Amino acid sequence: MKTGTMKKRMMMVMAVALAAGVVKAADVSATADFASAYVFRGYTLNDGLVFQPGAKISGFPIPAEYGSIAVGTWANYDIGDYHGAKKKNEFSEIDYYATYTLPVKVVDLSATYTEYTYPNSTSEADREVALSVGKAIGETGLYPSLTVNYGLDGLVQENWYIQGGLDYTKKLTEAITLSTGVKVAYLVNHAGKDGFNDATAKIGLSYALTQNWAINASLNYVAQLNDEVLADTPAGEPSTSGTFGYDTPVFGTLGLSCNF
Repeated sequence: MKTGTMKKRMMMVMAVALAAGVVKAADVSATADFASAYVFRGYTLNDGLVFQPGAKISGFPIPAEYGSIAVGTWANYDIGDYHGAKKKNEFSEIDYYATYTLPVKVVDLSATYTEYTYPNSTSEADREVALSVGKAIGETGLYPSLTVNYGLDGLVQENWYIQGGLDYTKKLTEAITLSTGVKVAYLVNHAGKDGFNDATAKIGLSYALTQNWAINASLNYVAQLNDEVLADTPAGEPSTSGTFGYDTPVFGTLGLSCNF
């Protein structure tokens, strides 16, 4: 299916879902984050300032025995040009996704389809499906999870990206919530070397301004586990090679979130 056709269909689905959500009082959430870099699965796609907005609609009036559905979108807007490798003040990526959470009580089990599009580039869209399983450990705040991603099209086609994680959340006060987590990923690359790809660690704080609005901040560390699987950015200059790689181990985010 052509990228334009798929994008139009996804946008139509989200428009219909939004209309249905408003009528049926679905849950709508939105985020607006500034980040000091854009790092995706260990790859630095911009080592400068970026703006990353997102929106999600969930809580549709579906009987609980059939599970639940959420649809959303997320985008990256480049403010920095990454040594000339990016065009400033343009959206370099807009993603669309739909998640189905299965009606399973023992664990949290969900399946997600995501389409990654690049509106100001000649690159074709990347498409993948993911299966995620997780389970909260009592009232400890700990949440182990495992997500398996499989590429359907584009540069990720036939690739497996398998990520295990452990997150911890604790409410420090009525308004402040602490969140931390670590994740380790293994890549099965149909066109390259397989192996452990990256590991990430995150610590974040959320401050509730009101019942619906919050300020969020995080500090993130990205480790390169195997330079033959996750290669370095050539000479640290993606503009001269056209190749992106591991370049930015530490970055921070600051933004707002709201729920309607």
